[in-house]
Amino acid sequence: MDYAGFGTTTAQAVETLGKSGTLVQVGLGRLQATVNTQALIFKQLRTFGSSRAHNRTSPSSTNSSAAELPNPPINRIAPHEIPEGLDRLRKGGAVGRIVAAYDH
Repeated sequence: MDYAGFGTTTAQAVETLGKSGTLVQVGLGRLQATVNTQALIFKQLRTFGSSRAHNRTSPSSTNSSAAELPNPPINRIAPHEIPEGLDRLRKGGAVGRIVAAYDH
């Protein structure tokens, strides 16, 4: 699952997959990404996009049961840290999700 979609994260996701792996593209940090097509072909990878990220969008595993999606780490930041968080996303330095939490 690529929740960030900043090109570099998409390329890294392709490289990380094993044979017959599946990349689910959720994030849209950039409109285009360059990926290693040799890895796509030789590892027989599948990729598809999803506008919703929850367990029902998970592709089926090679056996007949549905695969569980990983629970990505959630990095909570304060509202004043949003520009910093966006910069981390742009640079591909965020692992998991960044969530701005407003304390009431």
